Amino acid sequence: MNALVATFRYVLITAIRDRMVAAILVAQFAILGGASLMASSVLAEGQAMGLAMAGEGFRGVMVMGLITFISFHVRRMEETREIEAILTRPISRATFVLAYFTGYAGIAALLSLVAGPLLLAGFAPGALGLAEWQASLVLECLIVVAIALFCALSLGSATASVLAATGLYLLGRLGAFFRGIAEGHTGTLSNSVTDHAARWTIEALTSLLPRLDLFGQGRWLVYGPGGGWGLGVLGLQTVIIVPVLLLATIRDLHVKRY
Repeated sequence: MNALVATFRYVLITAIRDRMVAAILVAQFAILGGASLMASSVLAEGQAMGLAMAGEGFRGVMVMGLITFISFHVRRMEETREIEAILTRPISRATFVLAYFTGYAGIAALLSLVAGPLLLAGFAPGALGLAEWQASLVLECLIVVAIALFCALSLGSATASVLAATGLYLLGRLGAFFRGIAEGHTGTLSNSVTDHAARWTIEALTSLLPRLDLFGQGRWLVYGPGGGWGLGVLGLQTVIIVPVLLLATIRDLHVKRY
């Protein structure tokens, strides 16, 4: 417990020192202002459009901010041999990974919780829809942190980590698109080996990747809760994906890196 608290404090201080917290907050205010301006210039459904734009903008800023910060922070710790120094102490690889995941996840949760009050102040969405969107954003950020930490500790380059984590996130966001392709192949009459292989590959991909497109849905902000997967299924998905990524990260520390 002491290691988790100390690591969270260290990550928080680092995020503040690197101006990551300030940058995300400034970006969120800028997105809110831009969305409000767009909403005021639209003749019909301006409130709904601005609300949906602000919600998607907040998601994008949170995801890219977390991936970039984690990738470069881990890389800096590797260059200064801080990770090696920590692992020479009586601390297990699992404790190290869990401690840093907890620190990054805590920062992600705090920053994501700012988005709800900003949307409430700027557009006054329904309370229930906003609460569901806010909770799903926190869950999505936990998955993003796990993805970014796995890529950062597995790859030797901060740039490669950013690109790999962003690619995995985008694949998760394209889940509905891949599912539609798989269903389209199922409905065709072609029985070639290539078509079967493509369909099986797409189905395997959609089964393994988290359905990140179902998190933070803009329609919850506009129309209220309901529709699509609920928070229970999204929470279950998070509970499954995050431990798998953390176990993969721990194994990488044991086998490859340190």
